[in-house]
Amino acid sequence: MRGLRIVLVCALLVLVVALGALAYVLVNQFHQNQASNGTPVTGSPSPAVIPSGMPHAQGDQIVDAKGQPFFLRGAQIETPFNYIQGWEQGKRPTSILTPAVFDTMVQKWHMNALRLPTSNWEYAKFTTEYMSQLDQVVQEANQAGLYVILDLHDNVKSGSPYTSKDSDVPKTQDVTYWKAIAAHFKSNPMVMFDLYNEPQETSWNEWLNGGGTTSDGASIVGFQDMVNAVRSTGAQQMIVVEPGSSGGGKSSQNPTGAEEGGWSNFPINDAIHDSNIMYSLHVYQTIVQPASYQTAKWGPVLGKYPIYYGEWAFLTNGAGKSALAHCQSLPTNGTQATQVVTTFLNYMASVHASWTAWEFAPHYMVQDYTTFAPTTFPPTLTCGDQKADVGMGQTILQWLDSNG
Repeated sequence: MRGLRIVLVCALLVLVVALGALAYVLVNQFHQNQASNGTPVTGSPSPAVIPSGMPHAQGDQIVDAKGQPFFLRGAQIETPFNYIQGWEQGKRPTSILTPAVFDTMVQKWHMNALRLPTSNWEYAKFTTEYMSQLDQVVQEANQAGLYVILDLHDNVKSGSPYTSKDSDVPKTQDVTYWKAIAAHFKSNPMVMFDLYNEPQETSWNEWLNGGGTTSDGASIVGFQDMVNAVRSTGAQQMIVVEPGSSGGGKSSQNPTGAEEGGWSNFPINDAIHDSNIMYSLHVYQTIVQPASYQTAKWGPVLGKYPIYYGEWAFLTNGAGKSALAHCQSLPTNGTQATQVVTTFLNYMASVHASWTAWEFAPHYMVQDYTTFAPTTFPPTLTCGDQKADVGMGQTILQWLDSNG
């Protein structure tokens, strides 16, 4: 009888051990499944760097929650979000940025990104309605499948009271703006922050650290200050930075250098102190240049960080003096124009660059917001013809059909 009890006790111990092992396996498997689905696991280390489901930089790539590389491919759309005159005249972004626009970008054009210019000055002046409009647009764009890259335009057209030529640089007001915007969207994995559009910096030290004032008294801050402002809120989304005129690029067609500046002489050891940065360039008149020229503009950034063409276009019908400069060196033959755009698209793919083209709006990439028919290049192009309904829409659409 005693022997039977011993056998039963041993068997019970074996059963307990087996059940414990089984429970460990099942719990561990559950955690693995949750992690693979991008779901936070209770009791696991807090994702202090990158929240679950949020795209992030990994070397020179953007990766998703599962660690899979992907690219942003989409377009910019300008609205009263960054033009204060239109806002004050009663125009609203939601009349332009509609679900139909977003669905077309995703379903017909195979895009996944919208670069959306905004204004800190409009935000400060019309905060409640501005954020209501912005929330609606971001939500509808996300629902359609678009990542939204919120881009700051701080200039006279966006409402800046600073009008001197050297005032288009990050200022203390921009730090305040980014703290508010980052705090508002910090839980949204489909939002990114493009800190300042085409800054007219005087040096890399000013670009990074700020300091001093502009000729009309604005206090200059650095890109590191704006990054710190975003991160101070707990927001961990990807941040986009642009070189502006710090990287050169000045010419008779581009007197400030801010639009076509590059990273070729960037002091890489003084790069932004943050692990989730994407470096950006804008290209217009130099789109015709060969791959060797395009690569040189990335300098030491290429191969080390994710790269992004925030604006680019073969543009002959833009408005204003800067737009006229965009096409003065470009071919006037439609067939050649198509080839230039295709070559540039292939180049961006070869260096694993994300991009948003300028712009998904009537007369540029699409003919209208009703049929969304893509624009095309006619046999002969006229530089500066603002009434021409021409553009690279068809070329981009065909490329995305084959490579999207």
